[in-house]
Amino acid sequence: MGNRKWWIIPAILWMAAIFCFTQLPYFTGKNTSDAIQKVVVTEHKAIHTPSADKEEVNVLNFIVRKATHITVFGFLALFLFKVVENMRFPYILSWVLTFLYAITDEYHQSFMPGRTAAFMDVLIDSFGAFLFLFLTFILRTKQSTFLKIKA
Repeated sequence: MGNRKWWIIPAILWMAAIFCFTQLPYFTGKNTSDAIQKVVVTEHKAIHTPSADKEEVNVLNFIVRKATHITVFGFLALFLFKVVENMRFPYILSWVLTFLYAITDEYHQSFMPGRTAAFMDVLIDSFGAFLFLFLTFILRTKQSTFLKIKA
């Protein structure tokens, strides 16, 4: 097991951070939309261009929020991968664990005022996990091939 056991610490800390951010009211869709609106208006005033309309802000809000889901759960999958790397089927196992955590996160979110749970977010979280694990697999395969060629 060696150094693998220590990867559980960042994985648990990352899950705790997700849990904490889930219950904060600042990260509701409306609050992030308002924050993006302020930034867009400020930037448009600074460069003297017409401000973005509500639809453009909503699209930007959607992109920012879903990119955050993909990134956050992608990193969780990587931490979990490092924990289970020496087990059988580590990519599948770390993806399944991330998927299960995403379900519990959405369930937890359903109890938070101003927040809503959506299975679509679980799917987006799972896609983020898949994407990061796939990139890890590709990079590790290329690195392994490179080391074999070099030797």
